[in-house]
Amino acid sequence: MSNITKEQKNCHHCEGKGYLEIRDCTGEVQREETCVFCEGNGQIVDEEDIITPENS
Repeated sequence: MSNITKEQKNCHHCEGKGYLEIRDCTGEVQREETCVFCEGNGQIVDEEDIITPENS
């Protein structure tokens, strides 16, 4: 038997900040929005499940 665990990683869309910086054409930050990919927590569950052997 094996346990299936899910590994959490920093969200690559917001770089773990939990929000996205919306910038204008000059590069100035206009506003910040909650990252919709990680729902603002900065972590995402890796798409692939990681299978670990069960301790005997």
